[in-house]
Amino acid sequence: MLSVFLVHAASDAPFARELADFIEAGCDEVRIVPDTVVRPDFDLISTAETGLTSDVVVLLLSHASNPARWVREKWEPVLSEGSVRIATVLLEECRFPELLRRRAGFFDATADRLVAMRQLKRWLSGSHWHISPDLEILYRTLGDRPGILTTSGAIADHFVREASRDFAAVARIAAPGRTLVQIVGEIGAQLEIQLDGELEANCRRLREVFATRRFLVVLDSPSISLDAILPSERTSILYTDKTVQISDDRSISAARRLFAARRFAEAYEIFYELLNAGVEPEACARDLAWICDHWDRVEEANTLRFRSGPAPAQQLRLF
Repeated sequence: MLSVFLVHAASDAPFARELADFIEAGCDEVRIVPDTVVRPDFDLISTAETGLTSDVVVLLLSHASNPARWVREKWEPVLSEGSVRIATVLLEECRFPELLRRRAGFFDATADRLVAMRQLKRWLSGSHWHISPDLEILYRTLGDRPGILTTSGAIADHFVREASRDFAAVARIAAPGRTLVQIVGEIGAQLEIQLDGELEANCRRLREVFATRRFLVVLDSPSISLDAILPSERTSILYTDKTVQISDDRSISAARRLFAARRFAEAYEIFYELLNAGVEPEACARDLAWICDHWDRVEEANTLRFRSGPAPAQQLRLF
């Protein structure tokens, strides 16, 4: 967890709160240190010095917070590169050492505060990249904070390429024609979330993880409602109209691969299709019984075991 110490004047407290909310909404591993306002007996530099136990100190520089005099012997040791990373956000033009402007971690918010906040967020994560103006609505809705949006496949492709580093991970699901069981299983596999329960339990598990991590889930042309995995809380959901061709393997080998990956809800769905179609019924019933045992569905498991036993003609004659 990265601790961030925002040094600001009392009159800049509204922006400090806005910035803190923005960073916490967009970053999983960041904690904003509370109560970092410049107090009457302190100035910007002495207050920053009290925050040097944090991982990052961010100076919000304005007329109100600007020291009356910048004494180099006082500010340079505090703002020098060391174990603490120092950033400066310029809220309005004022006089300050130009050295700060030339250093990494300087963000000019005098023209556009939102752009500066995004740049600071990326700097905190150690990343820097271009933000395309034509993706502004996606950044505002999905990148800056959790949200849900629908867009074209081409725009979604562009956003995923450019903004993937805004998220802990990105899952992209070809959804047309797929069942909720399949979609949920594929999301879990791509995000490395183990989902070995029944569908309802898997949806609940996804919602729990989505509430704590900044993921982006892109769903191309879903044909069913996905309300069961929402609300997302910290995860952003992007729906697209992209036409996707899906090769849906419903063979016993596919079911066994899902079983081996502990994607039991999907394997269960296929095994039952095959069982009802008469494809390797003993093997299907045996694996289904194992899955039902795992889910504590004892009666169903016992019924399947009876069904998976040898046919009467194969049983030994005792008399």
